[in-house]
Amino acid sequence: MKRLLSICLSLCIMVSVFVSFDITASAKTTLKKTTVSVSNTSSGVNVSWKKVSGAKSYKLYRKASGAKKYSVVKKTNNKTVKYLDKKVSAGKTYSYQVVAVKGKETSKSKTKSITRLLAPQNVKVQSYVKNPDCTIDVDDILSSGSLDDFDDVDDNIYGVKITWTKSKGANKYDIYRKVGNGKLSKIKTTGNTSYFVDENLYDVKTCYYRVVARRNNSTSAVSATRKITYVEPTDISAMALTKGMYINWSKNDGCDGYKLYRSTNGKYGNYTLISKLSKNKSSYTDTKVEMNKTYYYKIVTYKGSANSVAMLTKAQYKGVMTVNVNVGATDESIKKSFEQAIKQTGGMIIFDQLKAMLKITSLDESIATVSDDYVVTGVSAGQVKAKVQVSMLGMNEEIGFVQINVK
Repeated sequence: MKRLLSICLSLCIMVSVFVSFDITASAKTTLKKTTVSVSNTSSGVNVSWKKVSGAKSYKLYRKASGAKKYSVVKKTNNKTVKYLDKKVSAGKTYSYQVVAVKGKETSKSKTKSITRLLAPQNVKVQSYVKNPDCTIDVDDILSSGSLDDFDDVDDNIYGVKITWTKSKGANKYDIYRKVGNGKLSKIKTTGNTSYFVDENLYDVKTCYYRVVARRNNSTSAVSATRKITYVEPTDISAMALTKGMYINWSKNDGCDGYKLYRSTNGKYGNYTLISKLSKNKSSYTDTKVEMNKTYYYKIVTYKGSANSVAMLTKAQYKGVMTVNVNVGATDESIKKSFEQAIKQTGGMIIFDQLKAMLKITSLDESIATVSDDYVVTGVSAGQVKAKVQVSMLGMNEEIGFVQINVK
């Protein structure tokens, strides 16, 4: 029995020595050192090496991070110069060496290390806008004296948002993109994050995206490819004019057209399609509006079945001013408000210059009239709009209206 235990113990020691040990090459050898390459695949770490002239076989050794010694993971003949190591754990770093063997002669390669990284999973792409609300509240700006609303529009972010699940052990990610029939190229290396917004896109583009996990010089296999037809969204604005709510947007030259929606019950309410317009259009007048009612408009740019992010704006259908006047009486509130505004310019403009540029005309002078110097006269009981027009640099545009109530 003791002899049997002694034999078993000796065998265990021999196996231990064979499997895990420091690699040494023979002192004198004619064998050259091979060069080792390692890469991550979906199934494991692919290890390959160059053939060594005269070698009869090869031994592949591996050491995991934290281990003290190398272990033999594969012995091959002189024709096999690659091995797929499947017994590796995500996020762990491994070092590999290959020993070429010819009888008692051996030569040892340099160490090649790699962190086992899995390709990023759950890659998704979608059109993205940081803030789709284009509303600029002029009343708030005038009362606060702040232009922050304009700054928010300028700082908006548009593009394709790529998201993925982080890979264990990775601390960076490479984003690759192909546009149309172009070449796939790296457009960004991010930090340890799980999303990226590709802002460098315009009009309509068909894009393909891949993501690669990275840690130092180690990279994962590429992720699944994701395709998207990106349709650049268009900013939208609305203004109350005499004929209705005037909606305006910037053109997208690559699109097929625009879909315009309206809601009367809030920003997140129910939107109804009110018009589908060609790509040559950049405005629409909604005539089905009521005085002092608030409306929400969304515009979607489309190309075939691909849609942009819906951009929206909010506007109340009301005049820039309301004047209440009795029949036969006059009201100078418009004139006085302009005179006050002119004072604040510090002499940069005078009243006569304003009169030459800005005209206010009653749409029904049987109810009320507006003089050249903006004095309103009540003629008969009723309500009427007075068109406000700007004339300068060859432009003659309506910019709003004054609501006049005559009692």
